[in-house]
Amino acid sequence: MQNGAGDIISPFSKFVDEEKISDLVSGKHRPASPGTVTKVITLPSSQNKRAMKTYLREKLFPVGHDIRSVLFKTLAKRVECSTSMFNEQMYTDFVAENSLHDKTSSIPLPSYVDVTNEFPVYYLNNIGVCEAKKLLACIGFHFPHISFSPILPFIISLLLHYDDSPSQVFGHACHLMFSNSKSVHYLDQTKQESMASALLLKELSQRYASTSHKSLLNLTSDPESVYNQWIKCLFLGLPFKTIVILFDMYLLEGYKALYRVALAILKFYRKVGISDPSDIASAVFEFCQIIDTKVSTPLLFRKAFSFKLPSSKEIKKMHQKIQMSLTHKQLDSDVTVYHRNPWDYLSVVKEVTSNIVNESLLSTLYCWIPETEALNKPKLLFSTENNGYNIQTFFSCIEEHEPTILLIKTLNDEVIGAYLPSAWIERKDDCGFFGTGETFIFSLLPETKVCRWVEITGSKDNTNAAANQNVSLNKNDKVLPPVKPPTGTSKDGWSVTLPPIHRDTRNTSSPAIRISDPVSLPPLVGSSCLHTPPPNNKPEVTQPKGDLFMMADSRGIMVGGGGGSYGLFIDSALKNGFSNHCTTFNNKPLLTGENFTCSVVEVFGFDTGV
Repeated sequence: MQNGAGDIISPFSKFVDEEKISDLVSGKHRPASPGTVTKVITLPSSQNKRAMKTYLREKLFPVGHDIRSVLFKTLAKRVECSTSMFNEQMYTDFVAENSLHDKTSSIPLPSYVDVTNEFPVYYLNNIGVCEAKKLLACIGFHFPHISFSPILPFIISLLLHYDDSPSQVFGHACHLMFSNSKSVHYLDQTKQESMASALLLKELSQRYASTSHKSLLNLTSDPESVYNQWIKCLFLGLPFKTIVILFDMYLLEGYKALYRVALAILKFYRKVGISDPSDIASAVFEFCQIIDTKVSTPLLFRKAFSFKLPSSKEIKKMHQKIQMSLTHKQLDSDVTVYHRNPWDYLSVVKEVTSNIVNESLLSTLYCWIPETEALNKPKLLFSTENNGYNIQTFFSCIEEHEPTILLIKTLNDEVIGAYLPSAWIERKDDCGFFGTGETFIFSLLPETKVCRWVEITGSKDNTNAAANQNVSLNKNDKVLPPVKPPTGTSKDGWSVTLPPIHRDTRNTSSPAIRISDPVSLPPLVGSSCLHTPPPNNKPEVTQPKGDLFMMADSRGIMVGGGGGSYGLFIDSALKNGFSNHCTTFNNKPLLTGENFTCSVVEVFGFDTGV
């Protein structure tokens, strides 16, 4: 940009060694016009994301272009995220509390950083490197759920090149870490997610760059060694001027942009790379380092953008499916794998307020939910005891929260429910099913079982296969004593201890129910004014698909569909329901009688403490 005297002001922050970076900066380009700056600032906040992608793809702004003083900041701010999870003051307080203001000596990297990769200094000066490490340490301190994230150091370093405020960089990184975008995946936060990303790149290569994948197979018996280093190749191998442009695309499209460029690299390596290397992984990385001598930057990105990949939403779904498949393969193949113990969650669920579950049952349930959520205390969002049997009130209390746990206690003292990773407000955007593969239904009483998405369990009988998943205890583990029953429950009717729980090998199958048969739901209890659909109006699912997770309409709430029925259904009066087999979970009915009458319905969210 220009100051009042017309001098060009550097787009770089005070953390950049401008003498080192001067070789990359050309003084020949003209400064951006005020109109261009305005377009970059305002367009990302508009609804025309496609126009912004097209604009950036056409421009490919160089490293030293003065528009870069606002570009990264603007793109990062527009990422949809849960802003309640963080604030910039968290970084300021962290530095003050740990006396890091003037610290310039070595700062240890947190455990989630991939130490096998060289730290991405790029063109940061010594103070900049120190600030980057402070930021990474702060993230590790405040967000312990991040256990492995190879891309985070690159994100922090790149943002610091164009931002004088470390606390603002912290905020921008948090936008990516806590993105709640329905379609865009921005970064991996666990080792398993990172493995899933590499496997997804391999799958995309097989489908959209098959000749490149086949050439890898001809060169090595271990193509995974190439795919596993893909983040390193992109952010440590490519020239800095290419990385900066790639980061523009990443802030708009997330990992989809990275996959595009990775596929383009494989394409060009097949054409102009080393034909018979002794170490293919090293050869591909070295090719990235000299790629600008083989392929021009515009040509590289033009090839990347030419791939007809699935939508971002579909790519995110593919990533999730692979990740969950890895989880279950590990559980099936490794007998020494860590089994989550209900004891570990007693302190988290202590003093829970519920008329359905006590600490013992809730601890068992916590063994099934994603570990990142199991760090947070449950928070009651809705209860028919407090809020009444009104579905409008139900949604007004919970629809903006994600994830949530739906709990149902029947008149027969059975306890069933569902884990729902997506916010119910999405029902307004979709006229049908929505949600993700993390959705599952479960029973806590009279027996303990969990039914997960069949595509990641691969089980013919998901109920039995998943009945006691993740809650096995060793023979030496102790059993928790009985705990205080929920309010309003008689002592005789409530005596529950935590596992050891042994898989029930009895035949619990119940007669199949045909949708064509008339089914009568039990009469309403205590609410004669509420409407119950006639027996022949039992809602049906016509789609045979196996990825129907969540849905709500005038009939009620549905979880799991396909095959002509629902895994779990509650009517719009929040009183009557049923549980049948569905293809999404390939489950047996949660209850022997299938139909039930609700005594209490509750929904829990998670208190993040921020």
